[in-house]
Amino acid sequence: MTRQPHDQFAKSLLSEFLAPYGSAVVNMEVSDEPRFVDLYFEPARDPSPDLGLLGQIARIPCFLEPFRNPVTVEDIQSCLLNHELVTGLSQMERRDS
Repeated sequence: MTRQPHDQFAKSLLSEFLAPYGSAVVNMEVSDEPRFVDLYFEPARDPSPDLGLLGQIARIPCFLEPFRNPVTVEDIQSCLLNHELVTGLSQMERRDS
């Protein structure tokens, strides 16, 4: 359960909004240590929706990490670490196949 109601609301809103256009995973675990991405979105094969900036972001698989307050350096580093963990795991899985 989320300690911040705005965080859960943002995750729910984004996942529902993007669901018709692809696959959205809320709280995707990214490593053996408990680390989570707020929302992972993978677009369907159809052209991206006309959703303005969100549609441009959602043209390719992406992580969405909504923040209520201005982000800190630590927030950015945490997001980058999650990205590296997921892309590194994906590359390892492709090599093993």
